[in-house]
Amino acid sequence: MFKFHEYSDLQIKQKHNSKMLYHSYLEALHLYNLQFRYKMLWQTHKDGYQLLAKENLKTGKREYLGRRSTETEKIRESFKNAKIEIKTRLKNLKEKLKRDEKLNKIEGIVRAPKELIALMQKINELNLDDKLIVIGTNSLYAYEAKAGIMIEEAHLATQDIDILNRKDKGISFMFTQLVQKHTALELLQSIDKSFYQSPKVPYRFINKDGIWIELIVPSATHTSDSTQSNFLGDVMSLDMEGIQWIENARLFKETIIGVNGKSANITTIHPLEYAIYKNWLGQREDRDYLKHTRDIEQSKLITQLIIEYMPNIDISQEILKMKHITKEIVIDYMNNIYSNIHTI
Repeated sequence: MFKFHEYSDLQIKQKHNSKMLYHSYLEALHLYNLQFRYKMLWQTHKDGYQLLAKENLKTGKREYLGRRSTETEKIRESFKNAKIEIKTRLKNLKEKLKRDEKLNKIEGIVRAPKELIALMQKINELNLDDKLIVIGTNSLYAYEAKAGIMIEEAHLATQDIDILNRKDKGISFMFTQLVQKHTALELLQSIDKSFYQSPKVPYRFINKDGIWIELIVPSATHTSDSTQSNFLGDVMSLDMEGIQWIENARLFKETIIGVNGKSANITTIHPLEYAIYKNWLGQREDRDYLKHTRDIEQSKLITQLIIEYMPNIDISQEILKMKHITKEIVIDYMNNIYSNIHTI
């Protein structure tokens, strides 16, 4: 049996407050980026009159709203006031987030590596949560946060962050409007300039602290659309057995808190599907022995977590709904993992 440390009432309250505050910040940030990605200005026409122009801050392209008049002056004034209002709201929310970081540390709910938090915050800001999803050991931070518990550190330790680029999801409007470049290296260097691409493993990016971020781009991800095809265009596509299951898995979302006290939203796969996948992966003959042992242990751990802390997930019923995982693999999980954990 695995040991879990349950949150106290105060920790639960602080975790909830931190989650709501971060969601409020993202909502205001997305609103700002959508509505104020351009500026309004008066442009003098060659014939001497003025036109109200709306200029895209990224492309410089202008749209004209009409000659200067009482009506267009009201439009510009309204735009100006709304921009000031939301900038003030963002400033206040940022100040609250700074205070919240200290409270998270005081209450002892800081967990995830700061590198994971920084990456997820960037993904959150660009509204790519359903496009770039976390797989691998870092998924455990989402499951424990949802359950209101802490998993023993030994089961969480990892130096790599695995991110799947889902081919069934297009890039966000926010990304196309705000980001000048589309390569993985440029995206990561906007978070930490020390990231470089491994010359031996093209999908691996490493920073000065030795943290690996591996961007898994399944084969045939790229489409004929030019914007889509350039997205993470510097990452080699992979043909990995089992990756289709992960791509088709149900998504699981939660807010996690880093060791620096900062919050971020993380998207990963449903915990039951994670447990089934890990059991299958751990039995593969070509799997490294140490990884094999860790995979099986994680499958057992998450199964116990579901049984004890996620009553809304009825494993015996949930497996009947799974169409993208073969029956043999599900039965193997039920016999080797679920039945053993369930009877303890």
